[in-house]
Amino acid sequence: MKYNYVTIYNKNTAFLQAHPLLKRVVQIGNLVLTALFPIAYALLLVNSLFIKEFEPKETAFILFFPLLALLTVSVLRLLVERPRPYEENGANITPLFQKKSVGNSFPSRHLTCTAVIAWTVASQFFGVGILLFVCALLLSYTRFAAGWHYPSDIFAGLGIGTVIGIFTLFI
Repeated sequence: MKYNYVTIYNKNTAFLQAHPLLKRVVQIGNLVLTALFPIAYALLLVNSLFIKEFEPKETAFILFFPLLALLTVSVLRLLVERPRPYEENGANITPLFQKKSVGNSFPSRHLTCTAVIAWTVASQFFGVGILLFVCALLLSYTRFAAGWHYPSDIFAGLGIGTVIGIFTLFI
């Protein structure tokens, strides 16, 4: 069977449209999970700067790797210039939820950041970081279900964030 994004997306959307409660769970899940990562990262920084004994090298790495991931994915998005599924000519995708912004889709900046934050948190609190990575995977589904990203955008974003974030485990 040949992979057909439009067919898979439309089947998924039809299922969610037929189950309004699940559709609402996806919508709220996207909002909650999106907000979770900056909060977790801020708490990690507060811990590094004020709660435990301050270690400048460790704090520098906590700041450096997420910034590196954000810059990397931002440059890639400018180079690739891939439109979002609902913006692409001929795709005929109607997003499940309206997105305020338009612009490049590949790779997913949100998922890059969630993955690198999860691994950065794992460098200090391994169990919490793994739980955050599971939340990143759940967020991945919401970004697909909403029609905002192709699966390749999602996998590339998670991959870039993971590759860069894994380095924080060695600091």
